[in-house]
Amino acid sequence: MRRLLRITIVAGLALVAGAASIVASASRAPAQSAGEHIADYEVAMQLGGDGGLVVNEQITYDFGAAAHHGIFRDLVERETYDAHHDRRYRISDVTVNADNQSTPVQVSHTGNYLHLRIGDPNITVTGVHRYTIEYRVEGAARAFGDHQELYWDAIGNQWPVPIDRATVTVSGPAAITQAACYAGAQGSRLTCAGASARGRAATFSQTDLGPGAGLTVVVGLPSGSIVPDPQPILERRRTAADAFAVRANTLAPAIVITLLTIGSVLWLARRRGRDRRYAGSAVDAAFGNESGAEEPVGIGREAAGPVEFVPPNGVLPGQVGTLVDEHANLVDVTATIVDLAVRGWLTITDLDGDYELTATEVAGKGTLLPYETALMNALFGSGPSVKLSDLKYKFRSELAQIQDAMYDDVVTQGWYRVRPDRTRQRWVLIALGVLVLAVAVTVIVAALSSFGLVPVGLVLGAVTLLAVASHMPSRTGKGSAMFSRVRGFRRLFDEGDQGLREKFAEQHEIFSQYLPYAIVFGCTDKWARVFAQLDAQQLETGWYRGNAPFNAILLASSINHFGTVATGTLYASQPSSSSGSGFGGGFSGGGGGGGGGGSW
Repeated sequence: MRRLLRITIVAGLALVAGAASIVASASRAPAQSAGEHIADYEVAMQLGGDGGLVVNEQITYDFGAAAHHGIFRDLVERETYDAHHDRRYRISDVTVNADNQSTPVQVSHTGNYLHLRIGDPNITVTGVHRYTIEYRVEGAARAFGDHQELYWDAIGNQWPVPIDRATVTVSGPAAITQAACYAGAQGSRLTCAGASARGRAATFSQTDLGPGAGLTVVVGLPSGSIVPDPQPILERRRTAADAFAVRANTLAPAIVITLLTIGSVLWLARRRGRDRRYAGSAVDAAFGNESGAEEPVGIGREAAGPVEFVPPNGVLPGQVGTLVDEHANLVDVTATIVDLAVRGWLTITDLDGDYELTATEVAGKGTLLPYETALMNALFGSGPSVKLSDLKYKFRSELAQIQDAMYDDVVTQGWYRVRPDRTRQRWVLIALGVLVLAVAVTVIVAALSSFGLVPVGLVLGAVTLLAVASHMPSRTGKGSAMFSRVRGFRRLFDEGDQGLREKFAEQHEIFSQYLPYAIVFGCTDKWARVFAQLDAQQLETGWYRGNAPFNAILLASSINHFGTVATGTLYASQPSSSSGSGFGGGFSGGGGGGGGGGSW
């Protein structure tokens, strides 16, 4: 019984030992990757006495059952050397074949890589294929005080598939004094499975490199093995500081060009954008001269004329607004609506937050100008009565036509030779064109030299031209005369006092008649205070219907509110929806060369 027990124990131990031996043997055997992988990657490198490195890569690629056209290989041409330089590797004499036969290859430069796309786009392949890539590299070797060295990523860290077996051999121009290699992902300091050197050759090997893992080899040679001593091929990395270097020979011309360019723009603006005036005395400038001769308005000669108590030559509020600021804007349109109401063409009814406009059955005072006709048609095209709220999202398409008519009117009146909006548009386009050209010149000069600072003055000049483009519209002599008189008329509103109240004491209707002008001038409250003593009966307007008796100040406040509502409503555009979220020592990979590849 005891003998049987001993035999059983010995047999069990033998079985365990045999199983352990099998497991150990299996662990030493290279694993075979399933799916797409590289079965064998062999690299043979020959370092010449001149420092040139000839590389031959034999890549046995298993595509598996998936159909591809071939593989691609990225060879490193440029790496960062230091804060200011890149290290270049000059690659030449590239030859490629597949399964020992010629194969199409497309060569391109992509970033820091020479990209080789190997295979025929019209043919697909599956299974195992062997690719041979050979090329020459200049600038690979390095020199140190006591030795020369090749530190090279023989198999780069950018292959997305596993590599079952990798073998690298290096032959040098002299006996190799030391050798080392590192395997794994970028930064790995793990030594490879096999590394040996004998005479002028060194051999390195590794199995089971996972995706993103590479093999870096280091080979040491005695000083003098490579003649002359190898030096890195460096290119200074161009930075903004390099392109726009500040030196005497860049700063001085840059200042001169800037001053000349900006000075030219200001001279052009002064020449083309200055208003004209009737030549002669201040009276001639305000009322015209017999000859009609004009001259540029001098600096500081745009003073307002004397106070005028009636609108000069019957100028209308909408015309005043366009003449004064050279823009036909919504305030001018709103003031025109109130003016048409005052003149009896329509009535305004307060509906507690909304307003109703009603066209009168009998024509009002005066003859409608084209822009007033366009406004009336836009308001009452669908009927004799309309609420402001009903015009929301509908009126804006009509607004451009009304503004066009207002710009046309100031030309018809002879106040401008060219519509102010078109003058601005033309100069903005010119400025943008000059800016694009100036930026292009600056970019080209900066890319090709360190004198990028010199043409910056052209850019500043273009920006200056863009800034003054809005001031390029210029009034004619007749326009300047009217502008001067309108400014005199505005003084009536700015300087209203007891004397003014006395002058208009018996002309209560003046408050309503001049209220649209007060809207344009932005002083309705001030105008209302001049007539604050008038009672509701004296202020009976007929054109404005409120919900309760009011005085001049309440009426002005109501009109201000009307203007605010009208501006927001008439200019409102149809809302649009949006979609999308609102969240919106040595180591592997440390040497030169490397890169990676994959299938396509």
